[in-house]
Amino acid sequence: MRRKNTFSKATFLVISFLFASLSCSVSYAQKPILTDEFDRFLVTKETKIGDVIGKIELVFPNPKRITWSLVPPVPGGDPRHYLKEGQLDATKIVEIDAATAEIRLKQHPAKYPAHYYAEVRATNEDGFMEQVLIIIALEETPKKENALDIFTQRIEAGSMRFFATETVDPEKVEYAAKVANALLSKDRKGSGRISEYLGQKNVVMTIFKTFEERNTSIGFYMHGRSLGLQTQDLEDEEIIPDYLRLGGPRNLRRDASVEEITHLIHRGGIMEAYPGVQKRLEHATQEAVKRGFYRPQDGLPADDYPDEYLAFGLDIYYGVRSHRSYKGTPLKPENLKVLDQELYDILTFLFPSREEFFKEMGWKKDIN
Repeated sequence: MRRKNTFSKATFLVISFLFASLSCSVSYAQKPILTDEFDRFLVTKETKIGDVIGKIELVFPNPKRITWSLVPPVPGGDPRHYLKEGQLDATKIVEIDAATAEIRLKQHPAKYPAHYYAEVRATNEDGFMEQVLIIIALEETPKKENALDIFTQRIEAGSMRFFATETVDPEKVEYAAKVANALLSKDRKGSGRISEYLGQKNVVMTIFKTFEERNTSIGFYMHGRSLGLQTQDLEDEEIIPDYLRLGGPRNLRRDASVEEITHLIHRGGIMEAYPGVQKRLEHATQEAVKRGFYRPQDGLPADDYPDEYLAFGLDIYYGVRSHRSYKGTPLKPENLKVLDQELYDILTFLFPSREEFFKEMGWKKDIN
């Protein structure tokens, strides 16, 4: 977890979102906000000592003077636990400009291929935040024609495709594709507009065995856009098929399938198929943040708030947050209409009901 912050990042995100929406000009504490994930940069045998290989960017602009530094990797020292025992130290081969956040090569890697890790720290008078840095050392720059070679399992789910690496459990790939088909069932039976846009945008859900495999797949991420793909990632270890079916039990790890697939459907189809609905969602998100019903996760860009709020609402709608509450009201499906009428209306317009979703998945109606 992050350390020694002047106040929580969640608090900062709520404040910054509200102040931006109200167009206020007020001086308040603004520690630097970085992504809660990582930046990865490539080094090859052709990279020269002193070359700038990348630059770290803030999630939100910050008017206060920032000092940048690199911190050697501490296993488990980052929120997502990308840092593990035995990883090579990126501070041995790269350095960061304290003023510009440019990453430069200072020493060639001892071997290729290899992955090096560190944390980038941004500090100002109000505090600091860190994010993971991954340096990927390869003998040469990956070629575009080989960008998809890592995905040996490929299946279609209506207007979406699922690409998985060799070691991903095939049953989990099939489950994720079934979730996508179920989520889109209302659209297919109705206007079909969301599915049409998903097909036009060539959307692909990429499934990796682990975060490590995803984070270091630089060949794919360098060329994915130029191949005309719009992608969202998911990991084998995040797919827990029984979680939603059983109503989100506490003794099971949370299944991320519905959330990540919803993000892809949202970005790839809903936003263009229904721009009016998107505006309603943005306003509903803003109102939910104001009253504390929805709290954006640490390091999340403001543009992603509606994405996450839609997925948050769908979790409630499908019954996996019932053990949590808001001001004494359990986050149960039957309470969502009271907790946020607008979000409820948006979800019922876009997606099948819980009963319809269960039927599409082939699950018993009232299993929990």
